[in-house]
Amino acid sequence: MGMYTLRRRLFKRLLWPLIPILLVGAVFAYLFALHAAMTAYDFGLLNDAVDLSRQVAVRQGRLSIDLPLAAQEMLQVNNQDRETYAAWDESGMLFSGNPKLLQLREPIIGNNHRFADLALDGEENRAVILRQWMRGKVYYIAVSQTLRGRNLVSGSTFAGIVFPEALIAFVSIAVILLGVRRGLSPVEALRDEIASRSSDDLRPIEETSAPSELAPIIHGINELFAHLSSAFAGHRRFIADAAHQLRTPLAAMSSQIEVALEETPKDINATLRELLETAQRTTHLSNQLLSLARLEHTETAMLDVASVDLHQVFLETSADFVSLAARKGVEINFDLPPLRIRGSALMLRELLANLLDNAVRYTPAGGKVDVTLQGGNGVILLTMENDGPAVPHEELEKLGTPFHRLPSSDPGGCGLGLAIVREIARIHGAEVAFGHGANGAGLRVQVRFHAAAGGA
Repeated sequence: MGMYTLRRRLFKRLLWPLIPILLVGAVFAYLFALHAAMTAYDFGLLNDAVDLSRQVAVRQGRLSIDLPLAAQEMLQVNNQDRETYAAWDESGMLFSGNPKLLQLREPIIGNNHRFADLALDGEENRAVILRQWMRGKVYYIAVSQTLRGRNLVSGSTFAGIVFPEALIAFVSIAVILLGVRRGLSPVEALRDEIASRSSDDLRPIEETSAPSELAPIIHGINELFAHLSSAFAGHRRFIADAAHQLRTPLAAMSSQIEVALEETPKDINATLRELLETAQRTTHLSNQLLSLARLEHTETAMLDVASVDLHQVFLETSADFVSLAARKGVEINFDLPPLRIRGSALMLRELLANLLDNAVRYTPAGGKVDVTLQGGNGVILLTMENDGPAVPHEELEKLGTPFHRLPSSDPGGCGLGLAIVREIARIHGAEVAFGHGANGAGLRVQVRFHAAAGGA
């Protein structure tokens, strides 16, 4: 199957209907012209019959026609055609002319004349039969003519119509071809402009000079360019930040190894613990980077979506963090009714894990973390609140930005946990809000989900 093009479709829609239109127009024009020519010939026959009727006389009580010899010769040969006539009385008795025309002796109803077609001497003829009266006597005159002249008129009429119709068709096709080519030139110009751009040229296309029909397309392309430009800028920032974040622990690890190689450490276990902590931070940072990079390229349509019980997901996710909180002396309180949302259980576990990790990490010993689920009116609100250090107001809006860390952040953190939370919430059509905890202390994170059918 050939490639679909707008040009081909326009030609198909414009040229194919034009052909039958021109053909039908030529046929109708030919029929009208032919009818006019045939009518003129019929009237000529009728005039000949009327002229003959003026030559009828009554002599000795009998009808007769006295035609001069020259008139008879002219009647017999009229241009290309041969004419003949006959005259008979009411009883059907021929009193002048060709007896072969007596086959036309049929009564005339209504008008005083009628036309008929007949074969005479092996040739098609057209005839008129005229009814007249002379001194109370009824008589009929028939004039017959061959069809040579009529056929000649038909041929010349057809030729006279076909030539201008062909010329009109040629001009119409040329106009359509030129019009389609000129009409699609803005589309081709747009195509050439886009094709000539490099992969990093995302400047908006000029919209004011384009036809109004192309304006929505160009506007959509410009919006796409803007989104791509923003996404590429974000990716560049992400790569730069990731390189910076990875460079620090890797440099520290290299320095520790170099020191260990140059000098025999007094306490090999202490050196190995430092290397292990650095490797663990690097591993955690790498995993967070990979998770965030994967989430930024994920959309809802790409998920394996199902109805997920948040209560069950919390039970599966919180075990490790409860142990971590107990070792640190942090109390975690759960209020988790069985509420369901539609989403990816795997990603929701990652969201909850990052929220719990952030809450436990920044809650001091002796503090507490409250985790609650509330549902109603088709909405599920997940709230996680701790009583750690208060977050400055100017820092709340920056939370969830990749690699953004508070001045008082845990040195083991990498500033990606809340960014991952925000990305997973975006994929699930949820909103994340940050605020202060009770009495203005700590941090409260709220994630607003839409409940699954029958969930809340």
